[in-house]
Amino acid sequence: MKRSQSITVNLAGEYPAYKRDGENLVRLPSMNSDRRYSLTTNVQTRETYYIEFTDEEEAQANLQKAEWEAGAPAREAEAKRQADKAQRFENSLQYKNCIVAFLDILGWKSAVLSKEHENGDVIKVLGKTLAGLQGVVSHFNSLRNLLPEENMWPGNPVMTQFSDSLVISVDDNIHGREALQNAILALTSNLINFGFLLRGGVTRGELFHDSGLVFGPALIEAYKLEDKVAVTPRVILSNELSAEWGGRESSGAIPWIPSSDDDHLFFNFLPPFMGNPFFTDQQLWQSHLTPIRDLILRKAKDPSCCERTFKKYIWLATYFDKVCVEHPNCGLERVLQLAMRIRSEIQNGHA
Repeated sequence: MKRSQSITVNLAGEYPAYKRDGENLVRLPSMNSDRRYSLTTNVQTRETYYIEFTDEEEAQANLQKAEWEAGAPAREAEAKRQADKAQRFENSLQYKNCIVAFLDILGWKSAVLSKEHENGDVIKVLGKTLAGLQGVVSHFNSLRNLLPEENMWPGNPVMTQFSDSLVISVDDNIHGREALQNAILALTSNLINFGFLLRGGVTRGELFHDSGLVFGPALIEAYKLEDKVAVTPRVILSNELSAEWGGRESSGAIPWIPSSDDDHLFFNFLPPFMGNPFFTDQQLWQSHLTPIRDLILRKAKDPSCCERTFKKYIWLATYFDKVCVEHPNCGLERVLQLAMRIRSEIQNGHA
């Protein structure tokens, strides 16, 4: 095998100069200070020399130099913009007191690890779910770009998604509260269509959040609230926020309602638009609630759904029946007893 040979060129060395004469090279007695030259090495002869630019090459080089000089103000302005942006980012690296929600998609890991992925159906569902999720995230964060940099969208909402988890932060005021509720409503409605539910914790505290970068004590507290306290498919408020956010809003909606098993309020996601009494159309209610009812019954019939997981759907069925009782015009039958009976039959059939 023939070894390749390297060629070393001393850029500061003195080499002969040539000019092109058709296809030939004519050696010059000296280099013209008014012309440009290119340093070239002949690989075959290993000779290094300068070649004088042709008139066309000189004209092209002059044009490129003029364009470069003309673009100097724009480059300087961009360099200043980038420096200002870096300085603003550095100045922003400090905690801010805000409202933080940590949300987790229930059943996501099980779906990813499911053997049913072999037929492609699960992959399609997961892909469509993530695409819809990213659509909500992109829309949510794009609000910040609709206003000049020195201004903020009301509530200053920021959302970050990683795998099956999301973090939402908003200002600790009425605008932030409304932005958070609208985001949870949009996410819940989107995920239900693919058979997934949200579990999460919402708290108040110190956080740094800038789209993809998020950290701080409040995030840890929100995560603990989601992981250790929420348990069932619900988004709950910390005790502090539960004491402040209960009750009906001016729109008539009731975004947060009390849990039967603890003091935490949870997001009222089953009624359309958080139970706003303005929305009474039966078709709207049925289109919103039927996927939930179907999901509960589907899990009841699924022998691969373990009892620990099914308890979450019992909680959901109890919540579903409560909504049906409070809104009898929704036109849907209760589901808890039916789901329990189906589950019992499935268990006895596999005994």
